[in-house]
Amino acid sequence: MLNFERSGLSQKLTIISVLTTGSALLLVFVAFAVASILSHTSEERKQLTSLADVIGANSVSSLLYADRPTAEQALAALAVKSDITRAALFDRDGRLFASYPAQREPAPIALDAPRLRQLASGELAERDGPPWAPLLRLYRPVRVRQHVIGAVMIEAGQASLWLGILRNLGITAAATVSSFGLALVLSARFREGIAAPIAQLIAAADKVSSSQTYAQVQHQRSDELGTLIDSFNGMLAQIESRDTKLAQYRGELERQVSIRTAQLEKAKDSAEAASQAKSAFLANMSHEIRTPMNGVLGMAELLAATELTETQRHYTSMVRRSGEHLLVIINDILDFSKVEAGKLTVEYINFNLRELLDDIENVFAPQAQAKGIEMEFAVANNIPLAICGDPNRLRQVIVNLLGNAVKFTDQGRIKVAVRVAEEDAQSARLRIEVQDTGIGVSREARAHIFDSFSQGDGSTTRKHGGTGLGLAISKQLVELMGGSIGVDNALGRGSVFWFTVQFDKRRVDADDAGFQQKPTKGLRALVVDRQAESALALQRLLGRWHLQGHCAPSAADALRELHAAAARGTPYDVALLDMGLDDIGGLALAAEIKADPDISGIRLILLASERNAADQVQRRAAGVAFQLIKPVREPDLYDCIVTPVRANEGVGAAAHGGASQSQASLRPRLGQRPRALLAEDNPVNVEVASAMLRGLGMEVACAANGEEALAAVRAGDYDLVLMDCMMPVMDGMAATAEIRRLEQQRGRARATPIVAITANALQGDRERCLAAGMDDYISKPFSQQALADTLGRWIALPRPAPAALPATAPDSRASASALSVALAVRAASGQAPPASAVGNHKAHAPPPAEPADASHVRPPLQAMPAAINPLALDAIRALSAGQGEALLQRVLATFLQDTPRQLAALHEAVAESDPNTIRKTAHSLKSSSANVGADTLARLFRDLEQLARTGQTDGAADLIAQLEREFQSVRHSLSLILPKGA
Repeated sequence: MLNFERSGLSQKLTIISVLTTGSALLLVFVAFAVASILSHTSEERKQLTSLADVIGANSVSSLLYADRPTAEQALAALAVKSDITRAALFDRDGRLFASYPAQREPAPIALDAPRLRQLASGELAERDGPPWAPLLRLYRPVRVRQHVIGAVMIEAGQASLWLGILRNLGITAAATVSSFGLALVLSARFREGIAAPIAQLIAAADKVSSSQTYAQVQHQRSDELGTLIDSFNGMLAQIESRDTKLAQYRGELERQVSIRTAQLEKAKDSAEAASQAKSAFLANMSHEIRTPMNGVLGMAELLAATELTETQRHYTSMVRRSGEHLLVIINDILDFSKVEAGKLTVEYINFNLRELLDDIENVFAPQAQAKGIEMEFAVANNIPLAICGDPNRLRQVIVNLLGNAVKFTDQGRIKVAVRVAEEDAQSARLRIEVQDTGIGVSREARAHIFDSFSQGDGSTTRKHGGTGLGLAISKQLVELMGGSIGVDNALGRGSVFWFTVQFDKRRVDADDAGFQQKPTKGLRALVVDRQAESALALQRLLGRWHLQGHCAPSAADALRELHAAAARGTPYDVALLDMGLDDIGGLALAAEIKADPDISGIRLILLASERNAADQVQRRAAGVAFQLIKPVREPDLYDCIVTPVRANEGVGAAAHGGASQSQASLRPRLGQRPRALLAEDNPVNVEVASAMLRGLGMEVACAANGEEALAAVRAGDYDLVLMDCMMPVMDGMAATAEIRRLEQQRGRARATPIVAITANALQGDRERCLAAGMDDYISKPFSQQALADTLGRWIALPRPAPAALPATAPDSRASASALSVALAVRAASGQAPPASAVGNHKAHAPPPAEPADASHVRPPLQAMPAAINPLALDAIRALSAGQGEALLQRVLATFLQDTPRQLAALHEAVAESDPNTIRKTAHSLKSSSANVGADTLARLFRDLEQLARTGQTDGAADLIAQLEREFQSVRHSLSLILPKGA
């Protein structure tokens, strides 16, 4: 269909001509046709009326005297008109009196009374016949002195009339069509005179837009189109002038932009350099501060182990607490520098919320107990356990708020409340509140308490210290996780710090192609539920996860089945206990199972309703690993089954029934000491770490590289693996990945904890360790207490580490730092990450420490060679009660034998320009030097390692020369300590 708006100008002019001319001609034709028809029909009727009146006048006497023949003769006179088809004469009563033709059948119908009355007032006309042969029948009264004495009817055919009309209309139509054609021809002639100039304007405009050619449109017109063309030409001239000016301005602008860009790039480079310098300054300053602090705290720890008076012990405690405060401030500053740089990020991994909360409670419960404060974790029973998010950032926020609560509360109670604020099928929004009865926060301080360097009490007389960065960092972390944080309180009655965070629920779909079957494949589960339908539903669900599920309707049946399975050598791995059993109840059944050594190795999951749910104390006492509220969420149940067993799981119940048989390989076998595999290539580090592990009551096997460690795990059964990250042949990352692959092939769900040990604590180390499959992280060198704290998160240690100086951490960050600050051995490590960035979601690994120069340590009373740090040697002696001196001699002898060989390897690597070998060898010697107290030597090895990390060897020869000179000094100093001939 023609679209007038989109048609061209010529088409529009043609359409206008056609419509206007055609409409006018059509209107004239229609008017002529109507007028012609009306005039012809009117003329025809007049003729018939005249004939009827003549016949009526001639028939008056015939009607009066009933002279029928005369009347018929009068009617016969109508034969001269060919259109007359019939005529009739009626008397006064309407009866037929005479007709024409006389013998025609049928005869005209007599007139009835209505027609006679109508004729009395005038004539009567009727139309009859088919359309192709129409008839007009006209009735006229015959009057004598105003009296109707009869009527005349004349019937005439109108075919000739319409033929005449059609002939006239045909002639008129032909003339109309001719006129229309002539109009089209004329319009086409005049149309070109209008469309051609406009087409020229369009072409000129297209040329301007496409090629920037401002050609004038030539014409010789004086009408409106000529005026339009002149205006268009004037506009082109103005545009051309403006474009010329714009080109000039653009050139100037580009020149200025290039200058500004160069200035901005220079400023950007300067800003980046300043930012890098700032980061490097913060890192270096933190390490430089840590260096003397390690000496202070290490000395305090060793001093506390000696016989002291109460005053001396008090002073020592103050020294340690002050050092811990300083480390907390350093960590806060490092975190805040990340906030300023926008480098704080969150990760998205699966984790168990219940375990995270339990870990936090285990850290802070002793602190609250030491201050006489009641601490309660009110965790709603319906919270989802298996969620996806960043456990480390969540832990950091809760630890910060809870640490502040412990610090600012002197008496009363602290309550941590966790509940579900919103929940749907895919996610849940949790609200976590930390309530205390401390000093509270004033209304004025609440407005800015989450600002950087802001505190509730900023006066110089304040009682509690701190940097004022903890809450600012927490606010950044919560907002980064898509939540909000706030505080509500009444001054003097405590405070309520709260935050909300959205977490996705873990997706567990056995039909999904990406579903991991190995963690649950082959495990055996027992469902204890008195309701058969519920038990069968759980059994079917476990079957979808490839667990072998069985059902027991009562506690007695469950105990019989557990004992029978243990006797067959196919014990159950997990049991789902319904709280509402008819006989003894699910909680009592759990306690009875854990009290029986033959079946206590099973993991217990309690299924309860909101009404009869057990509290945390009851669950721990009964040895229940997890409690789930019915109806059970599938992801929560799956996570409770596959989560690795914790060292303290079920220990409360086991204590009442004697020693319990452990589950899987994470816990020591009954009657045996836990076995540890130490994968370390440096002989000095092997001696020190082995002594520490044996001091904790563990059996130790050693592997010199990752390949040997993999072979040892393949051949033996170990409760824990300590894996050095940098070893020859196969490094720790690759060995861990192979061990995890081996465990999956054997159908074990990551049963053996692997703890990374390395002298590095650089950005990205934690991510690489976790990606390789490691579970925890500890930085060399470490104290025996730090090692015990780390290993205690994964296995039950037969003996605790030697008691250290008790100190109440000033806040949560201090308690986390306390694992690392009391190092008796100086470290030679790189940049230290903050406490929140080390370790995995299970726990924080202790941050590394820097080696100190000998000048930073106050020498003991007895004479000691200047090249050796005596604290390190004392720490080695303390590792073995009664055999400390022999252990020290073995360590020093190993160091003196191994170091020359390593120095020779360094010479070869420098000669071959092999920075990778230089880095690995320097890394190994750095930690061994720090272990024996050769701090200056360790610092030189650290410098050599950092140089090799850049991929260059320029300057390495000079450093090695310094290293050899320093080693000779260390060798001379150690020779004074070792007995003659050693």
